[in-house]
Amino acid sequence: MSDSLLSLSLAATRPLAAQVGGHAGVQTTEDESLLLKPALPREIDFYQRLAAADDQDELSKLRKWAPKFLGVLKLEGQLKDSNAVGNECDGNVEVVPVHGKIAPEDQERLVLENVAYGFVKPCILDVKLGTVLYDEDAPPEKQARMIKTAQNSTSGETGVRLTGFQVYSNDSPKPILTPKSYGRSIKKEQLPDGIEMFFPVSSAPYPTPPNPIETSESGISKSHPGLPPLLLHCVLTTLQADLEDLKATLTNIEMRMVGGSVLIVYEGDWERASTAFSTPFRTAATSEDEDDEVEVEIDENGQIVLESLPDEAIEEEEEHQAPLCSLSLIDFAHTRLIDGAGPDEGVLKGIQTMIDLVRQRKDKIAAMLLSDG
Repeated sequence: MSDSLLSLSLAATRPLAAQVGGHAGVQTTEDESLLLKPALPREIDFYQRLAAADDQDELSKLRKWAPKFLGVLKLEGQLKDSNAVGNECDGNVEVVPVHGKIAPEDQERLVLENVAYGFVKPCILDVKLGTVLYDEDAPPEKQARMIKTAQNSTSGETGVRLTGFQVYSNDSPKPILTPKSYGRSIKKEQLPDGIEMFFPVSSAPYPTPPNPIETSESGISKSHPGLPPLLLHCVLTTLQADLEDLKATLTNIEMRMVGGSVLIVYEGDWERASTAFSTPFRTAATSEDEDDEVEVEIDENGQIVLESLPDEAIEEEEEHQAPLCSLSLIDFAHTRLIDGAGPDEGVLKGIQTMIDLVRQRKDKIAAMLLSDG
């Protein structure tokens, strides 16, 4: 086996711990670098078409926003093809492990990069996009129910609904969770409050080693969740630019997206965030589309073997360095590419709402920095 190959056993998968939205059932590999997501045929087809789109196709520009697609697993309890090989260009990977039968409805799973991989304390927000919440082939009663849901939530008027999210205090290893019910309960006027909850400013002083974070006599930290203002301002500046770039991309793609989301991840660990802030890194908005292939195959022991991208290859013992923040477009189970339909105006409206909310929060942090001058 080549030194550039990384071997992963499906037997070592586990439920995704940091899942704040979407349906249950997503698994992660032992090192948490990959996700195995149960998928319907339409979502699989979308990822395969996205991977196969040539550079002249506007759809190809969406690749830098979607999680990297490595292929499809068919879990049937036996090794169907020991020579199965796929790559990131066609996504036609058929890999079957030897770890027993599973339910028929779970037979196909997308193999995707975990966009939260490498973050020490990943603060994660899933934002549902769009003003239309039902698929065109949904039964009339479901369409009526989802129309009412949109009217009674922030989706209908703004094109966004905050789902669950998690943030961290710098001195605690456990995330502070906000449930999905919060996003369903708030009105348009309360969206800035939700954004402030996800992008809090820590009231604790930023520690410079070797000074410890202040604690009370009981040993409970007095710090609050969030980053220091300067780091948070950098996060918000980057995300605003990424959201604007994503909107420009989607403006030229003729599709309808129902149930899709933008997933925002930023680093909640102050030391790691400071390192990412001072170290050049590639964001989705600045990276170039890559034609490098990722080989996926099975070895003689029934293990998945992945070949790293050439410019991302790392030694196994080295730690993956995540950026300060990332933005991804996810959940394509009800996405259709429709020639002549134009862009999805409801999704574009939602992204513009997020641009405005992030800008407002950024301006508030900037004013705070000026006042502390």
